[in-house]
Amino acid sequence: MNSLHNNFMLFDLKDAETPRSLMNALIATGMNHSAHRQESLRFIFSALILELPNLITHKSINFADSSSDDLLPVLKYIESNFATTTLSDVSSVFRYNTNYLGNKIKTNTGKTFNELIERRRLSAAQNLMLKTNLNLTEISETIGYQNSSSLFRLFKKYLKTTPSEYKRRVHPKVPKYISNQINSKKLKNP
Repeated sequence: MNSLHNNFMLFDLKDAETPRSLMNALIATGMNHSAHRQESLRFIFSALILELPNLITHKSINFADSSSDDLLPVLKYIESNFATTTLSDVSSVFRYNTNYLGNKIKTNTGKTFNELIERRRLSAAQNLMLKTNLNLTEISETIGYQNSSSLFRLFKKYLKTTPSEYKRRVHPKVPKYISNQINSKKLKNP
């Protein structure tokens, strides 16, 4: 096939501990010949895919109208405050009508406010499972849920598995040298 592709993305991983650890875990798991290798690879890769958008420092969004450029600060705010914020809170901070902001987010991202929050919570939960020994109740509380049944529903919805199964599959699969490196550093942002 002689086609030339000029489409690519660059991600700066030098200060991104979690994606680097996930890449290392992906490589180590890929070299492992366990019976659950494929499923483990899928889980680790899904965690990596959820982490990479967090590394985008500048994003050009091709919105239908030029007045939509002011959505990027809103999305960054949601990203930073996912565990506690509501659409009403964000609307108040940025002085938007709640319905208008909800529609603006959906139109420009293809996702509802709740979907953005859920995806960020899922990413944070996956990171906590990979990087810490917190139990599911502690993880649920850290990402903004009052109980672990919400975490269960989140994992079933997006990963088609339970949090316990996910944690069992990815946590022990991390090679010892990566686990030691992860545990020796303080958790910065889930």
